[in-house]
Amino acid sequence: MKQLIEYIVSNIVNHPESVVITEEQTEDKEATKYLIKVDPEDVGRVIGKEGKVIKSIRQIVRIAAIQKGTRAIVDLLEDDSKKESQQEEVETETPIELEEEKKEALEEVAEAVEEEKEELSKD
Repeated sequence: MKQLIEYIVSNIVNHPESVVITEEQTEDKEATKYLIKVDPEDVGRVIGKEGKVIKSIRQIVRIAAIQKGTRAIVDLLEDDSKKESQQEEVETETPIELEEEKKEALEEVAEAVEEEKEELSKD
C-alpha cells in the first residue's frame, strides 16, 4: 500500500525526491494510517483543485485496502504540526462497486494530472 501511494504521489509532484510516506497503526489497531509528506511547494498539487487529487488518492487506497481485507487512512501533512483535515476510512463494499470506484478514481487522477500539466505549460 505504501508503495502504491508513493508511486502515485511521486508522479504528481515536482520534487519526487522529497516524498515521504509514513505508515503507522491506529490506536485501536483496526486500520493503518499513511501520512504523506511532500515539499511545501507541492502540497497544492497533491491536494488539487477542490481537493480532487487527494480524494482520488484516498479512494484508490481505500479500494486497494478493501481488496486486501484491511482498512486504511490517508493523511497529507501540510507541515510538521498541521495535517490535512479530511480522513477517509475504508468500508466494505462489493467487488463490482470496487471496480467502478477504482475506474472512476483513476480517471479523476488522470484528469487532475492533465489539468496540472496544462496549467504548467501555460506558464
